[in-house]
Amino acid sequence: METTINGVRVRYTDVGHGPAILLVHAFPLAGAMWRPQLEALQGEYRLIAPDLRGFGGSDAPPGPYTMDQQADDLAALLDHLGLARATVCGLSMGGYIALAFMRRHAARARALVLADTKAGADSDDGRAGREANARLAEAEGAAAIADKMIPGLVAPDAGQAVRDDLRAMIIANTPAGIAGALRGMALRPDSFEVLPTIAVPTLVVVGELDGLTPPAEARAISMAIPGSAVAVIPGVGHLSSMEASEAFTAALRDFLGGLHD
Repeated sequence: METTINGVRVRYTDVGHGPAILLVHAFPLAGAMWRPQLEALQGEYRLIAPDLRGFGGSDAPPGPYTMDQQADDLAALLDHLGLARATVCGLSMGGYIALAFMRRHAARARALVLADTKAGADSDDGRAGREANARLAEAEGAAAIADKMIPGLVAPDAGQAVRDDLRAMIIANTPAGIAGALRGMALRPDSFEVLPTIAVPTLVVVGELDGLTPPAEARAISMAIPGSAVAVIPGVGHLSSMEASEAFTAALRDFLGGLHD
């Protein structure tokens, strides 16, 4: 399915019936990263998985794509779908966007899942690294980003099938989309001041071996959000929802099952 949101053609998946869950993908992937969760949960929930601007089948307008802009896109997508509220589940960059959503559209969130992400802004070195990767994408294409990033996105012993899925998703994206998101992530503010204001049920998920946003980051987020819980997925890296899809889905299902409006 697709629609035009804030002047950008956005493709999205919308399956299942029940309470709505908005699944916000990681960088530099697409909504397809949520395929295991879409298949496992659509009998119980309505699952919406957009390709964010710049990724998958959505348009890649000139960047940067700020996290606030992406959060506004999500709110507009909920408007398009006639949904007042949804559980917002974001992984990595999707978590940055989910935090921006809580800053700008908190009343639209029924609950929150922050997976393999962090609340702090980039350091100077981090911003420089994102700019270097943006220029790499522009100069050498998406395949160069895949080659550089995949080793850090999964645990060392991750299966080849997961690595192949990652590569296929990454190389399907445009250099302009990759660069736009990188420059947008570099601009994001520190979100720690948002955390104590989050008043909906919240689950923080992290892969035990996540080297990019390690368990210590997840615990710091959870400590700052009143009443939140942490789920550590054993033996996996940054993309826990893909690398250990059954364990991730089980943690998500347990959390969702405890929600009451």
